[in-house]
Amino acid sequence: MEKNYYLTKTEQRIFNVIKHAKIITVREVAELFPELSRNMICKALSSLEKKGYLYRIKNGLYLIQQAPTKGSIIIEDPYRIALAMFSGYIAFSSALRLYNLIEYEPFTVFVATPRKSKKVEIDNYIIQAVALGEKATGITLYNGVYTSTLAKTFFDCFYKPQYCGGYETITKALYEAESIDWKEFLDYFKRFASPSLFQRTGYILELMNKELNFKIPKEVLEFFRSKVETKTKLVPTSPSRGKFIKEWKLLDNLGKDKILGWAYGY
Repeated sequence: MEKNYYLTKTEQRIFNVIKHAKIITVREVAELFPELSRNMICKALSSLEKKGYLYRIKNGLYLIQQAPTKGSIIIEDPYRIALAMFSGYIAFSSALRLYNLIEYEPFTVFVATPRKSKKVEIDNYIIQAVALGEKATGITLYNGVYTSTLAKTFFDCFYKPQYCGGYETITKALYEAESIDWKEFLDYFKRFASPSLFQRTGYILELMNKELNFKIPKEVLEFFRSKVETKTKLVPTSPSRGKFIKEWKLLDNLGKDKILGWAYGY
């Protein structure tokens, strides 16, 4: 027999007010019902959670369900949930998806934060905070979501390609982007990049320019070339096998077929 979840008068009052929101905090409920004590509010929210009307994301933060759920939850806005959990901005592959530059819907939502790295599983989603320190900058409000600007998104992806699907994803997204503020893009490298990051990024950009006729301002490539110093690898954690690119003092241990496989039809 299906179990009926009857709500008390207080629970009904609270849920009728908050049910059209996506997420809610204990503090917000307290502001909506100043006549109720914090203890009464916490008990009511805990009861609503047990009855399936709320899902506790973390202490004091709840995901609202429009009807009692049975074993699973409905997540309509994972980006907002991610930003409620971690102070920062949507980044990496999640930002590329927001800009409609990748086709698939990642089930890992990345948040760039100044200090905190952590991974939390919520139903089918993984919310992953990545600490970028002083590099956690370059934020804009895009379609109601705090995310990295387009130029900063690509800087972050070149800086941490493992969080966006690697160089093949980066090159395809960059090629699909209608426009990019190259001055802003270069400014982030001037502020934050190491010589090896200049070399890796410059090599990828030049490869796109030569192989795909992708237009990149001459001064951008020249600046990247001016930062070449010691030898490095394209993928630092991969074996030292591949083609050495003398101009960039870089060992391409990935190969252009993998970097631009989407363009070659692989």
